[in-house]
Amino acid sequence: MNVLKVFTAPFNPKSVKQVAVRTKFSFVIATLNCMNNLFKITFHGLGDAHHAFSLAWKNAVTGTSPNFSMDYTKLVMSQGTVYGGSQLTAAKTTGTSVKVNWVSSLLPTTALATDNVNLIFLNEAKKQVVLLKNCAQRPANTIEVELPAEWTGANLHSWIYFSVADGSHNSLSEYISQVQL
Repeated sequence: MNVLKVFTAPFNPKSVKQVAVRTKFSFVIATLNCMNNLFKITFHGLGDAHHAFSLAWKNAVTGTSPNFSMDYTKLVMSQGTVYGGSQLTAAKTTGTSVKVNWVSSLLPTTALATDNVNLIFLNEAKKQVVLLKNCAQRPANTIEVELPAEWTGANLHSWIYFSVADGSHNSLSEYISQVQL
């Protein structure tokens, strides 16, 4: 039996559009890489880092190739059906302490007094993230937290999300603000 095999070299045109998509992909991966372990906790069962990547790609990346930037106010850190909060504030108090305030109504099925508060702080310059899981309960409406001493002087991004007492369901994360330590 005679078989004729033909080798076809892979075609990679590197068009402007294709390079732009690859550049955007690389940007999102590089930006979110420090949060992979966080997303395993906050998106449990929803695709973890892959889901977070998809949401960032669609909603939080601004600019055109090759000058992309991340709009952290649009970055989703958790998702779910638990009710969130409002009137969110975060401000440095002393040293590396930050006071976070929120207003939260209690609702019969989606905002319970037993819901936990979770805070996320991102040091963009150091590519480090801190998750303070179950640091308060919803009715407290305020908490003061201590962040790493090596973050002194850093500009941080902050988010809040709520979770039911057993941790099985979360709220949609909400961007609080930037905080200068």
